[in-house]
Amino acid sequence: YGLFGSATLGVFQERMFSRFGKHPKEVLFYNHLLGMAGFLFSYSNIVESIIDFNHSPPLFWGVPSLWVYNLMNVAMQNICVRSIYYLLSEWTSLAVTLVTTIRKFLSLLLSIILFNNTFTTQHWASTILVFSGSALFSGLIRLPKEDQLESWWRGVRGCEERVTKEKVVAKLPC
Repeated sequence: YGLFGSATLGVFQERMFSRFGKHPKEVLFYNHLLGMAGFLFSYSNIVESIIDFNHSPPLFWGVPSLWVYNLMNVAMQNICVRSIYYLLSEWTSLAVTLVTTIRKFLSLLLSIILFNNTFTTQHWASTILVFSGSALFSGLIRLPKEDQLESWWRGVRGCEERVTKEKVVAKLPC
């Protein structure tokens, strides 16, 4: 569902960029500003997390470690999100969805390697789908055109036509 929602949002943003111009920083600002209202529903969880963060062991200069880790995470997320919004203003939403899907796959793969998780059959199937879709989209794999498929199918069924310079000489029955 996440990938579907992300792709839908990408198409919406692509239309918005084409209608109002390419302003990725403005879109980033408003998307985050409007989303802030959703945090009101988890106010109590945020307060609990702040208390937990304040009581974590200090890392350096007496700063609690969870605050340092959180700030590092926020900085990395900021770089990633700004990059995605920039890509959305320059590329099609399909290309951006492809890039983010590959990034998510690589993150999953890194997590499997770092934390010694098993690589299941579902992971293998997903890997095949991700890289097949990427190869088709990028043009590494080309699907045959409709007329090529049709002539291949006629050949399989034994109904080929013998053609000489714009004139059908013989047509085998199908």
